[in-house]
Amino acid sequence: MRSEGFNAYTRYMILKHALKENNVSQTCKVCGISRTTFYNWYRDYQKYGITGLQNKEPKKPKMPNKVSKTIENEILAYVERFPADGPKRIYYELKSEGFEIGESGIYNVLKRHNLSRKAQRITYSKNKFSNLNVKKEKKQSKLPFDKDKEPIYPCHFVIQRIDFIGRFDGIGKVYQYSLYDVYSKLGVVKLYNKKQDIDIWYFFEIKIMYLLKIFNLKMDYLITKKTKEFIPYFVKGNKYKEIIEKLNIKHSFFEREEGSLLNSMNEFNEFLVKEFYNKIGINININSFTKLERTFYKFLRHYNFSKIISEGCNEGKTPAEIILERAIENNVDFDMLPLWFLALFNQKKWVDENE
Repeated sequence: MRSEGFNAYTRYMILKHALKENNVSQTCKVCGISRTTFYNWYRDYQKYGITGLQNKEPKKPKMPNKVSKTIENEILAYVERFPADGPKRIYYELKSEGFEIGESGIYNVLKRHNLSRKAQRITYSKNKFSNLNVKKEKKQSKLPFDKDKEPIYPCHFVIQRIDFIGRFDGIGKVYQYSLYDVYSKLGVVKLYNKKQDIDIWYFFEIKIMYLLKIFNLKMDYLITKKTKEFIPYFVKGNKYKEIIEKLNIKHSFFEREEGSLLNSMNEFNEFLVKEFYNKIGINININSFTKLERTFYKFLRHYNFSKIISEGCNEGKTPAEIILERAIENNVDFDMLPLWFLALFNQKKWVDENE
């Protein structure tokens, strides 16, 4: 007789008989139950009394990894673009865009669609190639900005990206996070020598938010270059969502530089490579990452405060001048401006007046 057929009272009598006769094995044999079942009953009785011997209704299974149709479609769309990536990479990519789903949930979706293996995903991607082009066009049309639109004030359009600059003798690897204001051409850069240290939203909070506050600036559109190799390091915790919501920024990712707006940052990065990184080898004083940082930030300050814009509505001005003009328009409190900014700005002004 199966153990499920016993009610609570019968189970109690079986326990009582075994303990009275001091022979659990014989009692189990006579009653047709296993010793494991007997001791499970015994523990339940000790813990809950006779109530613990009642038949338990099966609990409805929890589905922590159940995936909504929307997220499932995002996973499949990602596989179409990057079929070589597995569940872990897909997890980081979707997390960076605000989707909440675990790695096991992603694996279940892939398995359900026979995409758990790399070869299967590659075949799927090839078969979906024509549909992929249509989806890309639709996705591009949803971007909250015109790629060829000209910004009309500082922080109207701001672009951020991460680049692997390269490996240098005596210095090691160099990764660069850069944030670029399209209107003023001002650049803010943070260098890293370890990929795992990259956390741009932490830097954004302690550096960029501070600068926006003291210069009384409002960032409208923030455009992040979606570089696949670095996406896991874009987002750590909920800092990304907190910053975007707090500053009321319209944020979006882009994958390719298309249009004058997005191409403008390429010019900034090309300038850094040509005028600084390509000259590291001839500067014998730069023989460590610390010295590289110090020299680079000095070079960047010179760019922001001294490089004259050669065309456009801001021709003849420097990036720092444009930012300061906007701050004055916004009634900035000059007592709040950092001393280093005023000192560099006044020094630049003094040099210009005496040349």
